[in-house]
Amino acid sequence: MLKCLSRIVCVCFLFLFAASTRADTLTLKDGSVFEGKILEENGAEVVMEVVISNIKTTRTFPRYKVQSIEYAEVEEAEPEGDESKPSVKPADREAQQEKDTETELDEEATKDSPSARATARDRASARASRMYFMQIPIEGTIGEQTNATGLKNALLQARRRGVSHIVFTIDSPGGFLYDAIQALEVLKEFDDEFEYHAMVEEGAISAASIYVAASDHIWVRPGARVGGAVAYSNDTTSGAAEVDAKLNSIWAADIASRAQTKGHPPEVFRAMVEPAAELWVDAEGNTFTSRPSSNGAQQLDNATSILTIRADQMIAIGMAEEFDADIDKLGDVLGLETWVEVKTLGIRAMKKAGGEREELSERYAEAMKVYIETLKDYERDHPASFDDYRYYTDLRGGEYADGPSFQKWRERTDRTIRHCDVLLEALARMASVNKRAEKIGADHLQYVSEEIGTDAYQEIQDARAELVRNRNKPPMP
Repeated sequence: MLKCLSRIVCVCFLFLFAASTRADTLTLKDGSVFEGKILEENGAEVVMEVVISNIKTTRTFPRYKVQSIEYAEVEEAEPEGDESKPSVKPADREAQQEKDTETELDEEATKDSPSARATARDRASARASRMYFMQIPIEGTIGEQTNATGLKNALLQARRRGVSHIVFTIDSPGGFLYDAIQALEVLKEFDDEFEYHAMVEEGAISAASIYVAASDHIWVRPGARVGGAVAYSNDTTSGAAEVDAKLNSIWAADIASRAQTKGHPPEVFRAMVEPAAELWVDAEGNTFTSRPSSNGAQQLDNATSILTIRADQMIAIGMAEEFDADIDKLGDVLGLETWVEVKTLGIRAMKKAGGEREELSERYAEAMKVYIETLKDYERDHPASFDDYRYYTDLRGGEYADGPSFQKWRERTDRTIRHCDVLLEALARMASVNKRAEKIGADHLQYVSEEIGTDAYQEIQDARAELVRNRNKPPMP
């Protein structure tokens, strides 16, 4: 038995030794050295398969901690023709497709090598030369289905995956200006890490136009439109016109400045916001804020309208390029040899953030409905709102509610106390929505100010306490 165990130990030792001779070596900046197999690497991290206590496991190292990597040669591939390979399960199909894509790129990178044996360094070089892109949909209402929270989460995912290009597929009627401003700040935050592409599918209207102005490249489908970005405040008091004018002025300056930074004509975006702005274009496609002296000038926007510019007009002034193919073909137009999509992450991030806001809106609407209906019940059932109590006079001349009247008072009081409890719970649920909305920056979901909510809650609490105190004290005639 001892001999068998010794043989097993020996075999394991030989196996580990053989593996180590073909291992990749990773050295950290603190001097730590790890040997194993590099499974994945990008600009953010390196994933390595290592053997610890005879157990295979994976370790993920942040790229900034890695000093160097030495790649070992890879054994020749097994001869083709082996039909005993297990079939791919449906659940693993997407992962397998990504692996197949990597294999194709690896083969492409090494097929012209004079050596028949591809090395891990070749594969790593091929991976490093790939240009990864991510799609992020800008759809529905800005601030709801599309929002700055989802945008930031998507860009964080893109950073972790080593993505270089972000493609915004835009089809939105607009939405809340505050979210567009928040999104602009997020885009600025990641400006040095990504190259932004605006792919206008049908319309980038109102607040959605910020994604166009903030992109490095603008691509338009035939018939697409951009514009109508005037801002309106929710202030219905006197002076709203002045508030709107000031808000428009700030918004126009922000969107025009960002467009100019990205090399787009700022006067075009300013005309999308300011009603008084004019936009002219000459025969060469140059844009002007007033009529140019050259012949053949055309006016795209006058001082009484808000600009919404068509795809053909954007192309004519050199602001955008037409693109009517699948997104995976955009790399060819950009002159990139490899253009690989990191799939679904951007879509999932935006969908999750939009779903949370939809859920919060539904929770608030449900709580508000309960509150309104219960408030009616409260007013209807309050014991003091009835005058059908009967009284009797005792021997000393005192008047008191008779037995049935006393019972009515207590039943109505108990019912109204229960209404108070429901009202308090509904207010608490609305307050929780407000708190979460504030945390994620969903300003439009903060329906009731904290001050008003607190006052209402205290008022109902006081009313409930009074009901409890007077439960056994019907009113005197």
